[in-house]
Amino acid sequence: MQIKKIDLTKKGVTLENSYRESDYDDVFKKYRDPATSYARKVLSGEEIAGYKIRLAAFRHIRDLKRVETNDKDFPYHYDLNQVKLILAFAMICPDVDTGQPLPLMEWQQMILALSVGWRREDNQKRFNRVLLSIARTNGKTYIVNILMLYAYLVEGDGQYNQDYLYSSITSEQTNKGWNYLMLTANRLKSSEYFSNKFKDDDIAIQEMSIRSKKNRSKIIKMSNLAGQVDSFHIRLGVEDESGDSRKDENVTGKITSGMMQVTNHQLIQISTAYNDANVKFRTDQLAMTENIEKDYLRERDDFLLLVWEQDSLKEVEEPETWIKSNPILGLKDKHDSMLLSMKSERDNKMADGTIQDFYTRNMNFWTVDKAKKFLDIDDIEGAVTDMDFDINGRDVYVGFDYSIASDNTSLIFNFPYEDDVGTHMHYLYQHSFIPTAAVNGNIGLKEKQDGIPYRTAEKMGFASISSLATGDVDLDDVYDWFMNFVDEHDLNVIFFIYDKWRVNKFIQQLDTNTDIPLVPLGQDFLKISEPTAATRKVFTQKRVKYQDDPIMQASLFHAILREDNNSVAVDKKKATLKIDTVDAIIDSMSEAVLHWENFNGHAEKANKSVFGNQSAEQINTWFKNDFSF
Repeated sequence: MQIKKIDLTKKGVTLENSYRESDYDDVFKKYRDPATSYARKVLSGEEIAGYKIRLAAFRHIRDLKRVETNDKDFPYHYDLNQVKLILAFAMICPDVDTGQPLPLMEWQQMILALSVGWRREDNQKRFNRVLLSIARTNGKTYIVNILMLYAYLVEGDGQYNQDYLYSSITSEQTNKGWNYLMLTANRLKSSEYFSNKFKDDDIAIQEMSIRSKKNRSKIIKMSNLAGQVDSFHIRLGVEDESGDSRKDENVTGKITSGMMQVTNHQLIQISTAYNDANVKFRTDQLAMTENIEKDYLRERDDFLLLVWEQDSLKEVEEPETWIKSNPILGLKDKHDSMLLSMKSERDNKMADGTIQDFYTRNMNFWTVDKAKKFLDIDDIEGAVTDMDFDINGRDVYVGFDYSIASDNTSLIFNFPYEDDVGTHMHYLYQHSFIPTAAVNGNIGLKEKQDGIPYRTAEKMGFASISSLATGDVDLDDVYDWFMNFVDEHDLNVIFFIYDKWRVNKFIQQLDTNTDIPLVPLGQDFLKISEPTAATRKVFTQKRVKYQDDPIMQASLFHAILREDNNSVAVDKKKATLKIDTVDAIIDSMSEAVLHWENFNGHAEKANKSVFGNQSAEQINTWFKNDFSF
């Protein structure tokens, strides 16, 4: 039996309504563990939580329902015995400061239970990857210590030559977490529960490793800079500060490649937010969020996402919501003092102009370095709309970015309009052409490299993935798609703006076969600075709207600035940033922002028509005046 299919990405479908529309009483009666209890409280509103945690809770409950209905397409189960074992270990695992075990809150027990309790049919761990993100000072190091030492001492009991890894971005950062792990291990070594285990296996706790002379299994510490992780076959790895932009993204791949030869393996990536939203740790969050929202697809079922974060920067003024990113505020004896300290920190950061630090560290909210950002995250996400916008018969400004090699080729349709109160607005629609030549035709690999779900975007109508055997973008296909789109929607193309240094077959076809006014735009600082600034302005003034398009958002998130003598432009030197759509937006905006003016931004190109560049209204007036009968 299969349960009802749910797609939270569809218009009008919400998590709350989807949860209320189904009956989970049988699940809650059978599963009384802390993780399921916390999930129920989060979904019922009894516990305040951000969207990603509510989504994780919904996923857990839905998956338990699949188990109870014997869904033949769901090859996992939730092993309550495994949950009991990890929670029992947590009850005796000492805190490094007090030397005594700390009573864990339900959200902390949820991390342990879901990481260990969900199993495959062969009883190996379901989740090969765990992505964990919480604001600072919420005790994630203690939780990770529990998981690491449980894997080494309990799950690894009777195993030989097993490798376990604790890593971080730099030696200094690695040493900080490692010291906590060493202290915890030393306290366990002297405890009544594990003293014999340490003695029997002859486990030595050292500055560089924790290793058994008897079974040769070891926990090693290694910074990302060391670059030797691919020589180990890691059973359980911890990657601390995975969201730091200094992190070498290849390290994760090296760890997971070695894991393929190890049974019951798991990689735990932990981090608080940073002020660079372009890192893979965050793009993985975005991709995984969409995977969970499309509940019926069951994609990436081996990836656990647990992110405690604020839902909006506006919540900086709403301390009652800070438990979303700081779940430890749920402790009654800590709540008042911690909240008071956080308020003081917020006020100080606002006063000295470093409020971004509070956003990232204390609210676990991703921002962009002010020195580099093209747009704030709120500006990007705030422009998303689900309104029905009729593009048929409208004036439009088209921006075009033709890219080579592995870059995408993008078209932007910029529709100027006025809202109900007369504000000058821009509705953006983009379509990208995705090459796969650089990945040998493997679109899945390109999605992973770029952090963009291209196949989803194609289904939504925002992309065309190359169908050529070579994987290249066919400019004839671009031309046909464009002309069909313009004809189908009866669009009046005011200007078609493109990079003047990239004249290609598509531009030549438009020039030869159409009367569309073509405007070449120089991409040097002098020419591009003003439209770049104008684009930023309409976004920050909330005068842009676009549909929930994953390519559009990814491109906007990735865009960073470079400056030269008070001029600004989007940095095009980093091909991996995938900013093709942003380049096309800026091209279109060079003219679209002048739509309500009596002039345009470029000298008009001579039109092939005998009427030159006159509008249809001007031509009609001419006929009436000079050819009236």
